[in-house]
Amino acid sequence: MARPLEMLIIDDDTKYVESLHEDAQRSQILLTHKSNLEDGQLFLKSSKARKLSGVILDVVCMTSKDDEVAKSSFITEALDFFAREASHLPVVILTGEPDQYKNLSELFKRKKVYSKGRDEEEMLLFLKEEALKLDRVKTINKYKDIFEIIEEFFDADTEDALINCLRSLNTSDKTQINNNLACIRRLQEKIYTELNKSKPDWVPIECIEGDVKVKAILRHLREGNRVDKKTDNFAKSIYEPASDYGAHQNRSQASPVSKYTVHSAAYALLDLFLWFKEVVSEEG
Repeated sequence: MARPLEMLIIDDDTKYVESLHEDAQRSQILLTHKSNLEDGQLFLKSSKARKLSGVILDVVCMTSKDDEVAKSSFITEALDFFAREASHLPVVILTGEPDQYKNLSELFKRKKVYSKGRDEEEMLLFLKEEALKLDRVKTINKYKDIFEIIEEFFDADTEDALINCLRSLNTSDKTQINNNLACIRRLQEKIYTELNKSKPDWVPIECIEGDVKVKAILRHLREGNRVDKKTDNFAKSIYEPASDYGAHQNRSQASPVSKYTVHSAAYALLDLFLWFKEVVSEEG
């Protein structure tokens, strides 16, 4: 099952939003509710918004948390804000006034307009279809087993870094190739840092204090017979090119790096995440 899609709804009708929650969950959509534009703007600028894949806007709503009545200017302000700050997200308009539907559809020709109490199923289907086209969502769904591990054991920054790397695997831009390799090196280090938390005898604390000492960690794992040959080879195949061409960008070496170098290191890294999950799931 794919990860639920997270979407923002700005609407001051709490009871309506509560009823919409149930419909959304059946479509594998999780709604975050804000009752005014100001709170919606604050949420979008927070770290929690990184997972957003769609926005639902009431046509008449409060613009400020201090407002006591809804404003007709809300929808124009809200559309301008999301066009400026989150242009990649699908945005729909929701109206509880049937008489407004035709006028709104003509006024906002580039946005989908839906009627409350009538179009919820159609609206959620549209939002889901559009969300599944987003690069972030496509990447997570493509590597679903890996991102399940990330979500369970790692932080949001790790997820973002891996998504950004996987999205740009096919670039031939030399700077991006070096950046990707540097990112892969940091993610490998993150695996060992997290492994220390559950298996400190596998990754001793002195190996992760200050700079993460990957070579010492690999040697410690080999000497303790805690890693199979394939995983050990993969770990070295990540560390060496990622260190030489990413972290240190040692371009004096004879063999130039290419996007396929990044592919090799990235897929070895994904295998290392699978190994990490197997190790930390072991009892004892």
